[in-house]
Amino acid sequence: MKTFTSFLLLTVSGLVLSKENISDSFLPLFNSGDRQDITEYLANNMAKSALEGFGIDAHVDTFLNTQNTHGELTLLKQLPAKNGHDHLLVLSKNNQLTYTLVINRENKKPHGINYFFLRNTPLEADLKTNLSKKQVANALSVFTERLSKKDAFSGVILVAKNEEIIFNQAVGLANREWRVKNTLDTRFALGSINKMFTALAVLNLIEQGKLKFEDRLTDYVDSSWLPKGEVDKITIRQLLTHTSGLGNFFNEEFINSNKELYRDLNNYKPLISSMPLHFSPGTQNRYSNSGMLMLGLVVEKVSGMSYYDFVQKHIYDKANMPQAGSFELDSTTPNLATGYLKRMHSDTWVNSTYTRAVKGSPAGGGFASAKDLHNYALALTSYKLLNKELTESAYSEKSKYNSAKWYGYGFSVGGTPDNRIVGHGGAYLGVDARVDMHLDKGYVVVILANQSDVVSPVRRKINELLARMSD
Repeated sequence: MKTFTSFLLLTVSGLVLSKENISDSFLPLFNSGDRQDITEYLANNMAKSALEGFGIDAHVDTFLNTQNTHGELTLLKQLPAKNGHDHLLVLSKNNQLTYTLVINRENKKPHGINYFFLRNTPLEADLKTNLSKKQVANALSVFTERLSKKDAFSGVILVAKNEEIIFNQAVGLANREWRVKNTLDTRFALGSINKMFTALAVLNLIEQGKLKFEDRLTDYVDSSWLPKGEVDKITIRQLLTHTSGLGNFFNEEFINSNKELYRDLNNYKPLISSMPLHFSPGTQNRYSNSGMLMLGLVVEKVSGMSYYDFVQKHIYDKANMPQAGSFELDSTTPNLATGYLKRMHSDTWVNSTYTRAVKGSPAGGGFASAKDLHNYALALTSYKLLNKELTESAYSEKSKYNSAKWYGYGFSVGGTPDNRIVGHGGAYLGVDARVDMHLDKGYVVVILANQSDVVSPVRRKINELLARMSD
């Protein structure tokens, strides 16, 4: 799986950019961070299809948050174009990491920009020299403090070698309105990290013999939940591997709805039943939040417990995760970080609480501390949550079932053959999170942020330093 620090679908028409003036026109716009200039530029130059597909707000928001994360980009070198795409080697002012800025342009005139992204491009000299654990910790501390001072990271970072914590630091504000600082015990929103817990709940029922991979969804969930089509073919395995054909309930209807409605799984029914099946089950893969929510319903039907109670009993309690849970955002829950992001309509940070469902679901939205997730990783990889066979199956790729090569059963799968990295990320408005388990090295990396689009540079820096650690 390719990892990009950002991916912006910015389709531009009516503008011809030559190699000579890309850095002269595009980079100054990015570096300005000026909300009005960026909005005007995108509104005047984006293709009609892009505006209709996502809306100007979404594009401007993404642009602003990426710019806030990286600060100014300094052009280091104009690289040769590849397949009509322009490549610029740039340096991020905020994190001092190098990237290739790839600008995808139309083949036909006016050769407008389809999209751009920043691709990790470490310089060879940066990856030399062995480091001790202390040196790694010191380097991460300097890096984290730099980002915090530039308002480019607010959250907590934990790096461990098995049980031994190498680095653990909290920076930034859990609540900007009241100037409450993040601490090592702050509970952060996890986004899609919860998909691992949903998958483990299902695998627990399979381990108990109460459920099978090839069981049909319609054996457990009433067909009124589902769209028309071949939904009777959807299996438990397909839901786990995102090959069911079901879509994403975070759609326009959800965006425009009252978020206080979503306190129980049944409240999502209108969103899911109204969305068409994207393909015949098992024939393709498409990341599906709706599919994960269906698995939550299956857990409830088979276990006779609420999804939330089942996860609490079989995962959070077993893994010693005392701060973890799915909390209603309008209740008084101590030590919850509030999410923030940059938006087109505001010059200041925007509180994202009211953009999210009032309570998380099997697709994501729970909370936990960094220590909770360290304990979870230790429990999982020592087979305390599932037997060895099912655990290792969960974080093994499932391309033979037409799943993405980087996905297992609710787990992302990456790294190299001698340094397998499994886990999951989570991102939403004002939420960015990552848990990585380095299976062959014993490292556990937890990055939790209450800010949009900030985890990727931190994850990259950690991985580069761990690759150089000598003990």
